[in-house]
Amino acid sequence: MPLFRYKVRDKDGKILSGTLEGSDINTVVERLDALGYIPITVKEEKKATTLPGVSGFLAGRVKAVDLINFTRQFVALHKAGLPMLSAMGALQGQTRNKTLANALDSIRKDLMGGASLSVAMSKHPRIFDELYVNSVWAGETGGVLDEILARLADLLEHERKLRGDVQSAMRYPAILMVGFVVAAIVLATYVMPKFISILTTIGSKMPLPTQILVTGVSFAQRYWFMGLMAFGVAAALFYLFTRTGGGKLWWDQTKLKIPIFGQLLFKMTMSRFSRMFETLDRTGLPILRCLGLVSKTTGNAYISQHIDKVAESVRRGRGIAAPMRESGVFPPMVVQMVATGEESGALDDMLKQISDFYDGEVEYAVKNLTGMIEPVLILIMGVGIVFLIIAVIMPYMSILSGFGSGGGF
Repeated sequence: MPLFRYKVRDKDGKILSGTLEGSDINTVVERLDALGYIPITVKEEKKATTLPGVSGFLAGRVKAVDLINFTRQFVALHKAGLPMLSAMGALQGQTRNKTLANALDSIRKDLMGGASLSVAMSKHPRIFDELYVNSVWAGETGGVLDEILARLADLLEHERKLRGDVQSAMRYPAILMVGFVVAAIVLATYVMPKFISILTTIGSKMPLPTQILVTGVSFAQRYWFMGLMAFGVAAALFYLFTRTGGGKLWWDQTKLKIPIFGQLLFKMTMSRFSRMFETLDRTGLPILRCLGLVSKTTGNAYISQHIDKVAESVRRGRGIAAPMRESGVFPPMVVQMVATGEESGALDDMLKQISDFYDGEVEYAVKNLTGMIEPVLILIMGVGIVFLIIAVIMPYMSILSGFGSGGGF
């Protein structure tokens, strides 16, 4: 369909502009009239020719802080009673991020065409990920869009802070590892060849640790490009695999088993599950519907699968706590508090307590992340340093023994 650029005046007298698809100008004008706008100008826009996929590849990134600010501002405008289209237009004009502004313009056009907000946002996965889109969908379906988005903004802010804390905690271990790798490269590239030359001259055999180190460095120097290509292909195949249903399920389950970080991800998922469940339960939605919506907002396919199984058990007339206990995924504390909430009729309060508990656990784990990583890091670096020392000292000892046997001393 042709694309038309329009300029309209809304009910408050504010002038808005944008683009809309239509068969002809009259169709676009009628659609604008139906939306309550007064058309000022409508002109057909010629589409620029671009190479397929180039615009998406070159599109910039949207920082987490920009997305958080947009979400909070949208909630404020929506709560104030501003129509969604007007709110999107206002936010599009306010944002300084060009990529986000272009996405909001596209979303506004889709909304004018009758699409839901979640469907319109799902067309921009680089900005609005699966969790964001599913949360918006849950808010639209449950009639609690403002509350869901407010909670989502808090969640995004919390996770942004968490990423910053994790990066800070990993900075010291990363510096140590980089230093260790640089030292190994310098030794193997500049120091070891001199020892090897002397060993060859005196006819001494190269020790096994030295052979391993030199062979590894030599292989890396000769075939680094092939190794880089192999790594790139493997990464691409892995990415495509994790986009499939079975691959995503396997990877989300595997992530929860990663030492140290797996428990951190699990606690974050439990907090997200209980907070979203609490928000929807407070609206008075049926439990089955709440579980169906929450399942799509956990951000982990493995946990979502078990939530769906709990929902299926509830559909057959059982409570929530029993199937949660049978799943073996939910911790006993969560199951016990959900059971207490069911019996007392205060499920939402219990869910809030669960979420607050896991938020505290996540903060504590992040603060102690360096302390948990250091023993593992010290062990790995200790083994590596001992290997490097042996690889360097043994040739030196061979040289000394060669000179000694030859009468050089």
